[in-house]
Amino acid sequence: MHRSILLSLTLFVFLTMSAFASEPAKPAKDLHGAKDAKPGSHEDWCGEHGVPESLDTRCDKSLIPAFKATGDWDDKHGLPKSQCKKCNPKLKIVRPPKGSK
Repeated sequence: MHRSILLSLTLFVFLTMSAFASEPAKPAKDLHGAKDAKPGSHEDWCGEHGVPESLDTRCDKSLIPAFKATGDWDDKHGLPKSQCKKCNPKLKIVRPPKGSK
């Protein structure tokens, strides 16, 4: 009985670890949009935060005053209201398809 539990546990740990190990890590260069990407294009995307790089206040703090000036700021979560999925769980921010704009 103990042997089968130990074997099951060992198998579970092995399978769990191999499931995570098979997922290759994303290179850092693929997480952020190109600096010269046209705003609103497919290439203008922050994969880390799931928003356009040109509007990403977490990657570029200098954008915050503009959002605050237009009233699009959530002080509680430190994000633009238009990007806050905690306040608006149904919010969908979709990356434009390749070849857009």
